[in-house]
Amino acid sequence: MHVKIWQRYLTREIVSFFFLFLGCFYSIYALIDYSLHMQDFMQDTRITFFHIFLYYLFEFIKRADLLIPLAVLITTIKVLFALNIKGELVALRASGLSLKVILRPFFYLAIALALFNYISNEWILPSSLTFVDRFQEQHWKPSSKNSHLYTLSLSDQSKLIYHSKDTQKQLLTDVFWVRNANEIWHMKSLCYDLKQPIGFFVDQLKRNGKGHFERVESFEKYAFGLFSKGLLENYKISTSLENQKISILFKDLVQKRLSPYEYPTALSYFLLKVTMPLLSLLVVLAIAPFCISHRRCFPVFLTYALALFGFIAFFTLLDAAIILSENETISAFYAILFPFCICFSLFSYRYFKRVQ
Repeated sequence: MHVKIWQRYLTREIVSFFFLFLGCFYSIYALIDYSLHMQDFMQDTRITFFHIFLYYLFEFIKRADLLIPLAVLITTIKVLFALNIKGELVALRASGLSLKVILRPFFYLAIALALFNYISNEWILPSSLTFVDRFQEQHWKPSSKNSHLYTLSLSDQSKLIYHSKDTQKQLLTDVFWVRNANEIWHMKSLCYDLKQPIGFFVDQLKRNGKGHFERVESFEKYAFGLFSKGLLENYKISTSLENQKISILFKDLVQKRLSPYEYPTALSYFLLKVTMPLLSLLVVLAIAPFCISHRRCFPVFLTYALALFGFIAFFTLLDAAIILSENETISAFYAILFPFCICFSLFSYRYFKRVQ
């Protein structure tokens, strides 16, 4: 197919600036991240340059759902404003080209990147997330300021909640075993040996007649034969629900192979993996009408500021939706699909109204 001069020019501008912004932005992120963990990298003699390269390569794949739509957003604003300010957009329109035809390269790029993200979510991202998680567990020292909690669902539908894990010593610290609604075990540490897990400084809490938890027994050392089978089954699972492929999550949801605790989380991540690649298309639909308007003064700074604010606000909304859907406060279909449907409807209406 013959490619016209204006198409080659526009494609070159879009692709070059997209990769320039993506490369510069991620290089700054990687440099800041490396400076924060430089001590861990230098002290651990097992880490080579190749390990660091693989880590930041997989870290890029992990952050691609954020970085790629952001790069598409900035690229669309920059290229369209440049065409508008230089009068090239008016010249293209005067030559008989419609706005739909002029904006096609932007949508071609967005569609290609959406397909890349779908391919990544299915074949690349699961192994990348697993590599990043294991790399951080093995080589990074746990921060004393880290307040993040980790949850492990056992085969008997109970939950194990812990603060940190030492893979070399096979030790979990500050552990709560929620056996059921009326019984909780707390321990300072847990050696998760697959044959016989052992807890240290263990307290058994049970709900009394008034509905309050009270300590009924304490042990300096306790062998947990009750859930050793559950731990054994869960540690055979190589990837968490967040790291699973789209196809595997779909099969687990359809065939109902998940526990009641895992089902809301699996549904949330499945819907997120299905909808997030479409964000590249959404940002083009949202910002293009604002950049092709004809006016004397172009509010370039205001457009960049509002676009970035809207992008960050949308991601914050999705993070809140994930938390609400995982805890079954709101159905995952409403929490995750509703923001996408509303935004696509509003911005599509404005886009098609503007380009006609």
